[in-house]
Amino acid sequence: MIFQHMKLSLLITILVCFGNAVSGVLSGSYDIRAFGAAGDGMRYDTEAIQSAIDTAAGNGGGVVYFPPGRYLIKTIILKDSISLHIGRGATLLGSTEMQKPAFDQNLFRDSSGQKFGNAFIIARDAVHIGITGEGIIDGQGYEKYYPKKEGISRPSLIRLIGCRFVNIENITLLNSAAWVQHYIDCEDLRIKGITVRSYSNKNNDGLDIDGCERVWITGCNIDSEDDAIVLKSLGTRPCRDVVISDCIISGLKSAIKTGTESLGGFENITVSNCTIYGTRGISLLNVDGGSLNNITISNISMRDSYAVIVMRLGDRMRGYAVPEEKRPKKPGIFRNISIQNIQATGVTESNDFIAGIPGHRITDVLLKDIRIEYAGGGSREDAEREIPELSSEYPKAKMFGSLPAYGFYIRHAQSVTLENIRIGFIETDFRSAIMCEDVEDLIINDLLGSSAPEAAPFIQFRDTRSADIRFARPLTPVDLFLSVTGESGDIRLIHNDLRHVTEVYHSDNQSAIKVVE
Repeated sequence: MIFQHMKLSLLITILVCFGNAVSGVLSGSYDIRAFGAAGDGMRYDTEAIQSAIDTAAGNGGGVVYFPPGRYLIKTIILKDSISLHIGRGATLLGSTEMQKPAFDQNLFRDSSGQKFGNAFIIARDAVHIGITGEGIIDGQGYEKYYPKKEGISRPSLIRLIGCRFVNIENITLLNSAAWVQHYIDCEDLRIKGITVRSYSNKNNDGLDIDGCERVWITGCNIDSEDDAIVLKSLGTRPCRDVVISDCIISGLKSAIKTGTESLGGFENITVSNCTIYGTRGISLLNVDGGSLNNITISNISMRDSYAVIVMRLGDRMRGYAVPEEKRPKKPGIFRNISIQNIQATGVTESNDFIAGIPGHRITDVLLKDIRIEYAGGGSREDAEREIPELSSEYPKAKMFGSLPAYGFYIRHAQSVTLENIRIGFIETDFRSAIMCEDVEDLIINDLLGSSAPEAAPFIQFRDTRSADIRFARPLTPVDLFLSVTGESGDIRLIHNDLRHVTEVYHSDNQSAIKVVE
């Protein structure tokens, strides 16, 4: 009897709890059909959806629910404590009639100065908002509706400005006319499990994080016509405290990038456990005076890219909409970079470099446990060409043309360590494996790489000081292991395996090199 009474009490408790949970969901949920949404993909449902949002906001917040259907919209505005739940089978269709901006609330210019239009879902200074569910937002942003030319407003799918406690989860984003989603000056931003597919137009960045803090991006699947995941700082706010993990990333440009807009800078960012294919790899860029500091990247698998790792400190110094008195006056700082456990195969071009500018070096860089298979095919002439500075140019992987090294080209840098590096090529390449120019405090430890008879020196140093080469081994015969020119000195060769080497080193200053057997 006591046991039966306990079971009955437990059952009553469960039913009461379940009833309260259901009641809470129902009492805080607003079905857009009840507000007049047609869901036929032909009639605009913007007013009905906005009415549901406004009603929920007036009641202190809640979930605005999209049942199965096709909902044609123009711009809708999220408000405090509102979450849009786009259920499975529901699709929001962006209007194809947004060529001119309806209002100026969320317009902006990108780094090249071109104007972008509104977005279909926007919010400004909202708190505790979200877009969730297993449904779809399809921008229908094809070039026939939104050609890239002056006077045409190309809308994004989502743009949130100055919002806090934001949750974007599980939705699918398709076919934007411009950047797919843009988060500006937001805090406590969580983006989890979303899918992005957008090749419908130009400038189809998959995900743009601009001057945001405390950002978590995880479990996403992004494939876009432009850069996939981009960290920006168009204003004076830095983009910082960012985690990117467990994503599958593809696209026509960089997979993960900082800094084509970099006025405010970047700090304390980690990227881990991602799979990347068909991109220009990872690009760390800083060219508008902000600082890039404390970046950790690890456990990346990459295939079929045309670059793997690019680092660029430049002197473009665009000010965007920031008043002159608040803009940086000189190039920023680029330091404390750790990139470990990277594997890349089928790399179609050799565009990997670490490049500062005269008087402004990239410092404190660790590349460790790196394995890269390049396509190869570079010439001896490529190995000997002078590389222009291009200090104020737009930064990108191919900016210098053919590099003198098929592996890594390093210039204007200090305190760089390359450890456990394995690089090779498919087609014979006559360039160096590593080329360093104006580099100080360099360690190359445990380097294995391919070369070829009559190729350029396996390693080239120009104006390089205080450098150790330890436990390096060319995997194939080379004529010359190390070439040292210019104002170089204090270079040590320590316990290297030179069985395939005809000549160990050649230097303008023989006293600059010490060999330790």
